[in-house]
Amino acid sequence: MSERGSLLPMVAGLVALCGIAVVGIIDSTDLALARTSLQSTADMAALVGAESFDPLTAQFDGTSLAVRLTNPQVRRAARAFVSESNDGTSLVSASTPDSVTARVTVRSTWTPPLGNQFFPVRIQLEATASARPNIGTQSDEG
Repeated sequence: MSERGSLLPMVAGLVALCGIAVVGIIDSTDLALARTSLQSTADMAALVGAESFDPLTAQFDGTSLAVRLTNPQVRRAARAFVSESNDGTSLVSASTPDSVTARVTVRSTWTPPLGNQFFPVRIQLEATASARPNIGTQSDEG
């Protein structure tokens, strides 16, 4: 009985397994980066929405400045920001639950960079962020 050539199928199987692992690592890394990028977009859109208050409606009570956000202002500012990004991100919602905080939710679709011909996968990603206006604080420090 000859054992000549019995190593070749094992090596071929190992190479195939390593190839699948590399594709999986690259795709999962790209998914993590896409999720991080989407969260950054949500954070920035929330900040833009939080800064959309009308300065003429701000009230100073002697120690602090109070601003009021409205749903249309937050929605308009967030929509403009997301539409300028041109990266396939869409605005799901933008509102102010308490007239002080802007809450924004964005969505995008991720497709794997490798292997999508064999496994046509599309994953919906969503991210939500909240922000408040940064109007500064008065300090007694010199």
